[in-house]
Amino acid sequence: MNFNRSIFYLFFNILILVGLICFSSYRYRKQNKVTVKVEFTKKPILLNDSLVNKLLTQKLGAKFILYEDSLDLNMLEYQLKTVPELEKVEIFVSPERELVLKLTERKPLFKVIRDGLFFSDINGVLFPYKKFDSLSFPQFLSNSSSNSLESTAILIEKLFKDSFLSREIKSIYKRDNQYIFYLTSYNFQVIFGKPTNVSEKIKKLKVFCAYKNIKDSTKKYKKINLSYNDQVVASTL
Repeated sequence: MNFNRSIFYLFFNILILVGLICFSSYRYRKQNKVTVKVEFTKKPILLNDSLVNKLLTQKLGAKFILYEDSLDLNMLEYQLKTVPELEKVEIFVSPERELVLKLTERKPLFKVIRDGLFFSDINGVLFPYKKFDSLSFPQFLSNSSSNSLESTAILIEKLFKDSFLSREIKSIYKRDNQYIFYLTSYNFQVIFGKPTNVSEKIKKLKVFCAYKNIKDSTKKYKKINLSYNDQVVASTL
């Protein structure tokens, strides 16, 4: 009888000890759990805090919990860098035990039609397209999927530095290394040619548009060619 009572007390004490250990471990883990703080270096238009947290959950698993003693910042940074909408990622733990995700979003420069619809940034990097009711972007179409978008992005950036063209360019095409684009307020095709002498070509185009508005508004041109030196070749055919 005394033996059975001793066994019972031993088993009871073991249960209490295990419970205390589990409770202590739970409290320690809870105290060492870090919260996630998402900071964007510029106002985002593609992502937000909840989308970033959702992306982390998708990449790291639904049961993933962030604990200070088990954080792998390099792994987290690597996972976030695989998100195509993000250009730069910086991760650190603040003194308040917050896991700070400092993110720089890619800035859409133009739309790309290439086996689907994408955005391209200033470096020619593609990322998923998202429609905006308040924002419009010119679309780019090439007859070759092997063409690098870097040179196109450089050209579009130069064109968009001009306030007139930033409002007017509707679509851009590349055919045989020649750029062709269409404007919003004019029906003619603009043959820009190779991405050389950009400033001179912009000036010629603006002069031609101004001349058409003032003195030649009734004539219906089909195309104008800016690739010739010191002149604009206009055609009604």
